[in-house]
Amino acid sequence: QQPAIFDEDWPLTIWYRIEEFQLVSLKIIAEAVLLCSPNFLDRTSLPLCVSGELESQSLAFSKPCTLWASPANAGSLALADEIAAAFAPDRETAGLTICTTDDRPASATHLLLYLNEDSFSDERLAEQVK
Repeated sequence: QQPAIFDEDWPLTIWYRIEEFQLVSLKIIAEAVLLCSPNFLDRTSLPLCVSGELESQSLAFSKPCTLWASPANAGSLALADEIAAAFAPDRETAGLTICTTDDRPASATHLLLYLNEDSFSDERLAEQVK
């Protein structure tokens, strides 16, 4: 039996006026319709992409980037690893290096500041972001 498209388990799709967001909404709607078709009833998601969208392109920096994830910033290393995973499998070719030293390295081009409830529990972080 096919599920009804308006079952309570289907996520709501928000429609925006901005063209790029409309493409995302259309992709969500297309996936929902396809998942109700007999060919995809056994699937929970489909790897759909819109031509030219960022998800279908390889990510790379225009210049080498050294991202400093300070140990004084709780959660920043996990976020840095997530960012690095977006550049996988070849982070080096993408131009991304992650540094986790206590002091800001001279080679750092960016400081990753992860804001959460524990962000400034370590007093060193306040000094590092000055």
